[in-house]
Amino acid sequence: MKNILHILLFFAINIIYISVNAQDPPYPTATIISEDVEYCGSEEAEIEIQFTGTTPSNFALSINGDISFWEVDITKLTSELLYSFTLPFPQTSEIAITRVYDNNYQYDVNNPMGSGVENSSNSSMIVQIDEMPSPNAGTYDAICGYELTLDGTVTDQTHTIYWNDLTGVGDYSDVNSPTSKFTADQEGDVTFILTEINGMCTAKDEVTVTFLGAPTAALNSSGEFKFCSSDSDPDFISMDIAFTGNAPFNYKINEGDYTSDGATDNPSIEVFASGEYSITEVTDVNGCYAPAEDITGTQIVTDLKPVAYAGEDQIICGKEFTLEATPSSNTSGEWTSKSVGINYADATNANTTVTSDDYQLVTLTWTETSDEMNCVSTGDDVQIRFAEPPVLELSKTEDEICDDGSSFSYLTLNVTNGNEPFSVFYNDESKDYSESDLTLGVTPLKLYPEFNSTESPQSITRYNFTSITGAYGCTTTYSDLTYTVKVDEKPEVSVVNYIQDIPCNPIIELEASTSFGTGYWSFESDGTFDDENNPYTKFTATTSKDYILIWNDTNGECTTSSEVAFSVLPFPDPVFAGIDSIIYGLDKIQLYAEPLNIGKGTWSLLEGYATIENTFSNSSVVSGMDPGVYKFLWSTDVMGGGCTVKDTVVITIKELFQTGGFSPNGDAVNEYFEIPGSVHLTNIHFVVFDKLGKLKYEEKGAGSDHEIKWDGVGIDGEALPAGVYYYVFEADELSKPVKKYLVLKR
Repeated sequence: MKNILHILLFFAINIIYISVNAQDPPYPTATIISEDVEYCGSEEAEIEIQFTGTTPSNFALSINGDISFWEVDITKLTSELLYSFTLPFPQTSEIAITRVYDNNYQYDVNNPMGSGVENSSNSSMIVQIDEMPSPNAGTYDAICGYELTLDGTVTDQTHTIYWNDLTGVGDYSDVNSPTSKFTADQEGDVTFILTEINGMCTAKDEVTVTFLGAPTAALNSSGEFKFCSSDSDPDFISMDIAFTGNAPFNYKINEGDYTSDGATDNPSIEVFASGEYSITEVTDVNGCYAPAEDITGTQIVTDLKPVAYAGEDQIICGKEFTLEATPSSNTSGEWTSKSVGINYADATNANTTVTSDDYQLVTLTWTETSDEMNCVSTGDDVQIRFAEPPVLELSKTEDEICDDGSSFSYLTLNVTNGNEPFSVFYNDESKDYSESDLTLGVTPLKLYPEFNSTESPQSITRYNFTSITGAYGCTTTYSDLTYTVKVDEKPEVSVVNYIQDIPCNPIIELEASTSFGTGYWSFESDGTFDDENNPYTKFTATTSKDYILIWNDTNGECTTSSEVAFSVLPFPDPVFAGIDSIIYGLDKIQLYAEPLNIGKGTWSLLEGYATIENTFSNSSVVSGMDPGVYKFLWSTDVMGGGCTVKDTVVITIKELFQTGGFSPNGDAVNEYFEIPGSVHLTNIHFVVFDKLGKLKYEEKGAGSDHEIKWDGVGIDGEALPAGVYYYVFEADELSKPVKKYLVLKR
């Protein structure tokens, strides 16, 4: 029994020992040792893996995060546990091994993610797949000239891009731009190749362009060509023209069309007038135009036929005129006419005197002949109207009429000679008059002179007839053709000649006039006359009201009356326009007249120029005021009755700002920059800047007793250097900030 226990104890101890000293097999690993690769388009890539542990059986492969499970082909596994296989890749991919299975950690098909071990190697492999680009070199027609702006397109502007051509006969403005400008050295075909490179992918496109070039033309002048266009034969000039380019050429000389089959041409061109001939347009057989700068040469053609100028048509009041032709140089001339009764002082003189036997319209012709080639001009005509001056006669020289309010003086005008219609001009020494559309012969004229009371009992009006003008502007003036009209005064019966202004007190001084007969005053009530039979008596009103007083003048049974109307009104009160004052820096103020208890007031401006916004308000605002002295009148009355009481107030506007300089140098002269009157403003704000706009000084004042008086010391307590500074000044009373400059001297 004891031996059995010993045996059992031995086995137990050994089991415990084996259990204590036992260990799990090591985890397998898999490391991708292949380098990253790059391909153009879809390619197959070889993946090489280094395993550790016992012979692997499976592994989990991650491609861009997608997991697949692979069984190791033992036949491809080397003794060093290196394993290689190939996979196709249509796109850029990242490959990694996430789990490994071997003999100790086997693959469970029912639980692949729960079997094996997680791969501890963080290795991976990148397969870069580049996309093949697709450049397009463009499509072009044949090009006239030698310059072409390419019109290529590429898949991606960030790719490597460049142009080249197979001929090498030109230059690119930017060989790496799809839209580069290309300048060819010669005519012919150029094949352009546009290359685009994306990583491992390279693509090309090509296009062939034909440069057709451009023609040139030169007109070689043989000197000035002279001809006379007044002869009967047409004149031709032969041109000498040289071309370069591809014949035949179509070209224009001025407005004419021509064709040349070769490099030179000698067209014969008919000329009609002086001018400058040049080639204006050239195209070659390809339809290519010559640039303007490549068309040269001019041919001067001079027509020796003089251009006669006989002068402007004229109307002459009379029968003599000095002609005004303009003679050409190196010519001789002559006047001729088909009109009768024409006489020249010298028919070969361009500015001779011509006379006519009659008043008539004549046509004169001036013809010139050049000294060179005896070339005769086409005659130029001028029309001269010799017009007859008119004559005015009056049927009488004086008249006398009575002033009854509708009287007139009758005068007959007699027009002889001249061309109708006529206009007559006259005046009465104070006003001008005229009568128009008059004809030859007599015309009745009514004149209405006014009675002049200063010449009572008779006034005289003199009508001075100064001129008469005919149909062609011919005028005859007069200095002594006068018609005198005497106007007698019509006696008036019992009229009031003078009435004083509407009174301000109850005693009215009356004035009336009496031509003959007797007169007396009458009225309704509320007053008394000192003497009711005296035209110059006084009337005392007893109340303030509207009155009508009547002056009656009687001659037998006839009575003529005239009324005097007025109102008796109280004085306006109180009348005070305000206190004279001096104001700085404002363009708008407010007037302060004392309000009226009786009556109404009106403001007006006696001195200065400004706008009173409400002339009827005692506290009106006045705007638009420049510095200066303004005198305002406060005029008052009672309901417009003429009883006026006036008062004035003077407002002086002074400049608030100085734009000059100051010199704070201790000499007690001009030591401060001051703004006079700033002490009267509220909430002032004064800032100073240098030329760069940097703040150098600032001062504020909330009350109305703060004065700007700056000594040139900046905000940092240091004296500012000499120079030009800019300042801004604001205050509540200013309509806008003031921005000016100042000069600081040391």
